[in-house]
Amino acid sequence: MPVRMCHEIEINCTAEKLFNYVTQPWYWHEWHPDSKGAGGGGRILSVGDTFDETIEVRPLAPLPITLTRHPRYMVRESVPNSRWSAAGSFRDGWLSFRYEIEPTNAGVVFRRTLQFDVKGWMRLLVPLLTIKQQRKSRVALAALKRLMEA
Repeated sequence: MPVRMCHEIEINCTAEKLFNYVTQPWYWHEWHPDSKGAGGGGRILSVGDTFDETIEVRPLAPLPITLTRHPRYMVRESVPNSRWSAAGSFRDGWLSFRYEIEPTNAGVVFRRTLQFDVKGWMRLLVPLLTIKQQRKSRVALAALKRLMEA
């Protein structure tokens, strides 16, 4: 059964600035601790475009076991300054992101929804992965806020 989690944060910046940053996956490593980089940098991605990312997770930390995955994503939705989503798959699972940006008096509310599922022996790690992703999502949004407000 897929895991779904949603986190949001208020950021003091324009919707355009945030949208133009978070929808370029080659910047994700600057604010999300699991992202180690993405290909295809330097252009605005449109619906139907694909990109690759390298993700590293340590579900059994502090044990030094690192799982590296290389999802290939396709952009599913892109509404400038408002919504963006992409879905990707890797050898033993899939994941999707949906970003929503809502203007406020002080800037924007950024909402990030992550869904994922794994198969095979990785299913045993879902409870740990879920707990760690909840924590990392909060860390990631705090880092994003710092970057956008700097």
